[in-house]
Amino acid sequence: MTELRQTLQSLVERPPAAPAPIEMVAARGARFARRRRRLRGTAVVAGALVVVLSAAGLAVVRQGSTPSEVVLAGDGPTSAGYIAEQPGGYVAIGTWELTITRESEVIELRSPSSQACGKTGAIQPGDQVRGSITGPGSSLRVGERFTCPG
Repeated sequence: MTELRQTLQSLVERPPAAPAPIEMVAARGARFARRRRRLRGTAVVAGALVVVLSAAGLAVVRQGSTPSEVVLAGDGPTSAGYIAEQPGGYVAIGTWELTITRESEVIELRSPSSQACGKTGAIQPGDQVRGSITGPGSSLRVGERFTCPG
C-alpha cells in the first residue's frame, strides 16, 4: 500500500504531461454545451415530427378501419369491398356489379337488370359487400349514410 501511495505522490509532483491551459478547458466546455443544445433541439423537433406523423397515421387508420362509404368511379379504383357494420345502401351509374354475401345467401346486383339505387337497408350489418365498375363513365357508391336521388 505504501508503494502505491509513493507512486501516486511522484505522479502528482512530476506529471507526465503539462496540464491543459484553462482557456482550452473553457473552450471545450463551451463547444460541448453548444453541441448538447443542438442535440436537444434536434430531439425536440424529431419528437414533434413523430407526434404529427403518428396523429396523421392514426387518422388514416381510423378512416380505413370503419368504412362508412366506398366510392368507385372511372378515375379511381375499379373494385372495392368492406364488411358492413351498420345498415347501408348503394347508388350506381353506368355498368356496375354489386355482390352482397349475407350468411350463406349471395345477392348479386348488376346493371341494367337491377335498380340503380338501393336505399339504406339493402345492406345489413355483417354483410360482406363487394362492388366493381366496368364501363367508362360508371360510378358506384356503397355506404351507410346517403339517400337515393330524387
